[in-house]
Amino acid sequence: MKLGDIYRKIVDMGIEADPRGRNRVNQILEKSKKALDKLEGRKKELADKDVTWNPYTDCRLLHGDDEREISSLLCGIDIGTGEVVLADRLTQKGDQVDLVLAHHPHGIGISNLDYVMRIQPEQWAAAGVPIAQAESAMAARMKEVHLLTKARNHTQTTDAARLLDMPFMCSHTPADSLGYQFLTKYLKDKDPQTLGDLVDGLLEIPEYQEAEKVGAGPEIIVGTSSGSVGEKFVFFTGGTSAGPKSIPKLARAGVSTIVTMHMPENLKKACEEEGLYVVIAGHDSSDSIGMNLILDELEKEGIKSYACSGFTRHKRS
Repeated sequence: MKLGDIYRKIVDMGIEADPRGRNRVNQILEKSKKALDKLEGRKKELADKDVTWNPYTDCRLLHGDDEREISSLLCGIDIGTGEVVLADRLTQKGDQVDLVLAHHPHGIGISNLDYVMRIQPEQWAAAGVPIAQAESAMAARMKEVHLLTKARNHTQTTDAARLLDMPFMCSHTPADSLGYQFLTKYLKDKDPQTLGDLVDGLLEIPEYQEAEKVGAGPEIIVGTSSGSVGEKFVFFTGGTSAGPKSIPKLARAGVSTIVTMHMPENLKKACEEEGLYVVIAGHDSSDSIGMNLILDELEKEGIKSYACSGFTRHKRS
């Protein structure tokens, strides 16, 4: 399978799973095309052209020619220089690796992470929050994330891939959206009545079983096992965690329980103040669900995969 075809397939899977729907994503892409057309001079020359067909800045082909043939890949949640060298070393030892696939973003994917956070207000709106209130609540958090990412070393791992000529890409939001759709449907079908039931249901999922073995399994962080689940909100996609201003909006929209990968202390306190229950499913384990759904499709095309760096491989098809 050609590297460019893998990239485009992953993006299309992300669009199909996007909680905003394909029509809305197409509108966003059309807007990006118009914005690119308006650029002039050096700005246009240096602009990221992928925005015309890929709405996820945190999913990018970072090194490698589109026409390069790929038969195997090394997949991990967090990829650094060490994992790129590992891929090269595995190849030297006879286990061919043609591509390193990261979940968490690199390059433009991390520097423009706030762009994909725009998914979140539209998710809240679907849950009953007026869109103006949702966008207003997210504005400060998006600015915060934008500024925080500016201090990062954006090309460190990509530079290693380039020097070793190891194809390298990341798939963040597409995988997270696939995980979001999977877990939303799963919990709807399970219909847990208590937080304890919810955790027990999560522990039937192989990725969470593996996480539980290392002390990183599902956990109730606000509420008790006997607490009623009520209206659930799965918080899996949209770049990174929302700011605390989002919590009162969701509470007033009728959300009772948030199911999320992880939660910082300031968001946890906001949930406690608003009386929302919170279950953290687990970070790498939740990320693994979406990446597994991607690899299931790539393996149908004959791509062999190796797992590393927090990624748990589980086949569903």
